[in-house]
Amino acid sequence: MTTTHSLQLPQEFEQYRAIIEKTLQPVINIETVERKTSLFESKFEGNPYFPLTMDYPKNESGQPLKLLAQINFADVPKHLPHFPSEGILQFYIDGYDDVLGMDFDNGQNPAGFRIIFHEQIIQDESQLIQDFSFVELKDEELYFPVEKEMALSFEESFEPLMIDDFRSNKVYEAIRQHLEDNEELEDKFYDTFSGTGHKIGGYPFFTQQDPRAYGDYTDSTILLLQVDSIGDHILWGDCGVGNFFISEDDLQRKDFSKVLYNWDCH
Repeated sequence: MTTTHSLQLPQEFEQYRAIIEKTLQPVINIETVERKTSLFESKFEGNPYFPLTMDYPKNESGQPLKLLAQINFADVPKHLPHFPSEGILQFYIDGYDDVLGMDFDNGQNPAGFRIIFHEQIIQDESQLIQDFSFVELKDEELYFPVEKEMALSFEESFEPLMIDDFRSNKVYEAIRQHLEDNEELEDKFYDTFSGTGHKIGGYPFFTQQDPRAYGDYTDSTILLLQVDSIGDHILWGDCGVGNFFISEDDLQRKDFSKVLYNWDCH
C-alpha cells in the first residue's frame, strides 16, 4: 500500500510502528485560498453548480440551505477507493438553524442538510442557476461556519488511525497502556494522532466524541469530508469541526441519502 519509510513517526513511537502502519489509509488533504470561483470549481462556501431543472434544497420551513462545500472530482487525485472519479458532490447545511441542521437524535436525518451528487455535468451555464441572492442569509439570522468563499486544492497522502476514531480504543489499547504513566508522552501521542485539518478520506477529528461509537452508525466508516476550524474565516461554534460519513456500500453505489452529519465544538 505504501512504503514503511513514508510514515513519519516521532522517535518515541517507533517501537509501535508495526501496529500503527497496519492502520494506514489513503487521504486527500485539502488546502484553501480565498478567491472567487466558477460554478464548476471545488470550493467552500460560494455559489454552487445547480441546474435550473432541479429543486434547490430547503429546510423544513422552506428556507434555502446554503452550500458548505463543493467537490469536483475531476480535480481530485484518483487516490481513494470507491470515490467517484468525476462528477460534483455538494454539501448543504442550514444557516437558519442554531445547530446548522444537525439532528442530535438522528445524524442521518437530512431535514437540515443535504448531500447532492451531480454525476453528469452540464457545461452550458445558461442551463444553470446564476443568481443565488435567494440563499444569502441576513446578518441577524446568520451563523455559518465558513465566512468567505474559498477555492480548494488537493494533495494525496496516507495517514494512520487517529485517536478520536471509535476504532482506536481497541487498536491502540496496548500503546495507551504503555503511555498512561507518562503524561508528556501521552500528550505527544494525542497531538501526533489528532486527525485535524480539511480532508476527504482518512480518519476524523472530534472535539467531543465519535458519534459512531454508539447508535446505529458503526458502518459509516468512510470520511466523506471534514471541514475544520482553520484560519480566520472558518469557525464551527467554539473552534470545532464538521464531518460527514458514509458506509462503503453506499459510497460504491453513489447513494448519498444516508450520510451521517456531525459537528461539535469545545
